[in-house]
Amino acid sequence: MKIPIRSVLVVALCVALMPDAGAQSCAPGITFGSLLGNVRVGYGDGRLQVDKLYAACLPEPARQNKSNFLYDPDNGGILAMRVKSADGQLLGTYVWYAERIGSTWELARYKVVGGPESVKPLGPGDYLLEFAADDKLFARFAFSVVAVKSDDPYQAAGTRFFIDGPWSQYGNLYYQRNDPQSSLQFTTWVQERSGRESKRSVPYEIKLVRSRNGQVLAEEAATLRLEPRWLTANLNLRPAGGDRTSFFKASEVLGEDGAYLIRLVVDGKVHGEYPFTVKGGQIQLQGRQVRQGTDPLDVITDHIAGGRYTSWWLRRN
Repeated sequence: MKIPIRSVLVVALCVALMPDAGAQSCAPGITFGSLLGNVRVGYGDGRLQVDKLYAACLPEPARQNKSNFLYDPDNGGILAMRVKSADGQLLGTYVWYAERIGSTWELARYKVVGGPESVKPLGPGDYLLEFAADDKLFARFAFSVVAVKSDDPYQAAGTRFFIDGPWSQYGNLYYQRNDPQSSLQFTTWVQERSGRESKRSVPYEIKLVRSRNGQVLAEEAATLRLEPRWLTANLNLRPAGGDRTSFFKASEVLGEDGAYLIRLVVDGKVHGEYPFTVKGGQIQLQGRQVRQGTDPLDVITDHIAGGRYTSWWLRRN
């Protein structure tokens, strides 16, 4: 079964919570889902590749532009993305054309300072993307690059490159319009870290477990595709021991406060366990999605439908 990509995560995730979920003021940030969906490195050359990104609540640029792109490296404000090594060395700067759509900003395209030829391969190590509006830093995104020796007898010898970081650390829990009668959906990212190009289908099992007694409330088993790059896996849940034609509703979890976890097994191996807590009939934010006590540059930004809805980023055990 091919797992569809849930566009809501790629297009519009940032921090703005429903009032009864602990509302916080809208602050500038790059949506976490668009970063995971659109930042990668070349499999064969290790060069950074970035597609369209989304931001929330950016400040008005100091220099106004009459076109739709208020941030415009030619005639408007400067929205910069700086690539740095772990020791702080500047490796490249991208300047974006960004258009405001309500409180969401679409980073549609960019120029590379120094031209495309200045984009150099990233070797194994740790890196950082820093985002600044008119030179004021407002967000950062850490990732790493891993190298694997090619073992494909039909391709030239060399090294294959993989990006890593939040893709292997996080899953996302969501239900449509935050309506308790909607079905829960869990999203994570999967890949085959291989020195050769490959595509294969593997079995998976997902279970939603109540931690206090180990009761399995919901589950699903099917197949998904693995490739030597991160793919989005949107996984549905069905009532355990119940009607296999229906989906598991969020209300079944929200009705009892306590600790829960999502357990995902891929190709016979535990891919991860993702704990979360329900309190007062609400799934609780956790980790870097909680602004209090988190460096503002590192907050996970999640801005669905202009901030009207919330999804929950679960850190893998």
